[in-house]
Amino acid sequence: MIHGFFLLLVFLSEIAAIIAYGFWGFRYPSSIWIKWVLGIGLPVVVIVVWGLFLSPKASVEIPQALRIVMKVMVFGFAAAALYSAGRPRMSLLFGLCVLVSHGMDYLLAEKWS
Repeated sequence: MIHGFFLLLVFLSEIAAIIAYGFWGFRYPSSIWIKWVLGIGLPVVVIVVWGLFLSPKASVEIPQALRIVMKVMVFGFAAAALYSAGRPRMSLLFGLCVLVSHGMDYLLAEKWS
């Protein structure tokens, strides 16, 4: 049951990362058209990359080391996007939540396997 809770937190962190990219895109200091392209386009790109390479049922197999690097990049850039959009505390909180949820998921998955 506890592992399921942390799996839920992992999923919610993935959703939060997508929202962070969209938030940054709409806050980008540019024309309204660029904001819409970034605010909608960037989350769509992240969703496609996640679905192809990083999801549990990814359609393209990649080495585990590359998978970890890509996940760190997705979540790290999401935290940086929040910071860049003027939300430094939210960025820090997001980063801490990602570390705790993914770390506990990893530890509990190792324990139960």
